[in-house]
Amino acid sequence: MTALASLPDWPAALTESEALDYTRVSAAQMKEWRDRGAVCFVPRGRNGAAIARRVDLDAAVAAMFESSAATDTGQWFD
Repeated sequence: MTALASLPDWPAALTESEALDYTRVSAAQMKEWRDRGAVCFVPRGRNGAAIARRVDLDAAVAAMFESSAATDTGQWFD
């Protein structure tokens, strides 16, 4: 079995914890995306669990690699 076979089938919307696992970015990077509106978490359900669209997470990751920020590894870590 390959490593890819053991990865989950990600849903279309993810909680922040799932989004961090999915993107593998730091909590600080996720906060920066939220602050500038690149990724929007919307409360859903009685408990108010916030979810974000996976396509928005994909776009934020892609933009990170397309920008000059891809070479500035200092911002990738907490």
